[in-house]
Amino acid sequence: MRIATIREIKDVARTLLVQEGPENVTIRAIAREMGMTAPAVYRYFSSRDALILQLRVDIFEEMARFMRGVLGKLPEDEPGRRLISGSRALRIWAIKHPHEFGLILGPWAPGLGREETKPERHMGLVLGSVFSDLVSDLWRLRGFPAPEGSELDAGLTRQLATLSEDQDVDMPPGAIAVMLRCWVRLYGVISMEALGHMSFALAEGQSFFEFELRSLCAVLDIEEFYEKVG
Repeated sequence: MRIATIREIKDVARTLLVQEGPENVTIRAIAREMGMTAPAVYRYFSSRDALILQLRVDIFEEMARFMRGVLGKLPEDEPGRRLISGSRALRIWAIKHPHEFGLILGPWAPGLGREETKPERHMGLVLGSVFSDLVSDLWRLRGFPAPEGSELDAGLTRQLATLSEDQDVDMPPGAIAVMLRCWVRLYGVISMEALGHMSFALAEGQSFFEFELRSLCAVLDIEEFYEKVG
């Protein structure tokens, strides 16, 4: 019964997120929807932050499962095609779930789980377990252009080494720097489209996304695997 109630609380919270926005995901609103009292909901989640944090983790895992489902259809010895397909899968999920994407990878709003833990740690659920794995496989199987460690600022090199240890990324600092460059560009274009910030300039975002994706393929030397969609 406890597990079922926790699941229902999170389902109601997600419905409120989609229908009314993150600021309206409150313990009181959830209790009202479930016919419970707020103190009763607090028996399952100690605070609103704790609830939002668990919702974020669940959504991260859902997004990662979707991407892995797409990647599972491609051979593991084709890292170029897998990286391209994984990038497209991330965009598809984000466009279909803009509110959820905004909660986990969008701009932070006060009280959305920040007090419970550092949000960047949960970024690792996607960046560490999916995207960086794709880039790591590409580096291991065929490599890509990357600066030598001596070409990087010493402070950046130290941070990249820490990232390598924290996220278990088996690549030299220069390759990790390229990975981060690609992630920032990919995340940026997907985030702007999913959260509606691209509409001021473009009626639809897929064409620009593909433009950027092909550019990233050139950075990673996998342009030969790029195929147009649609």
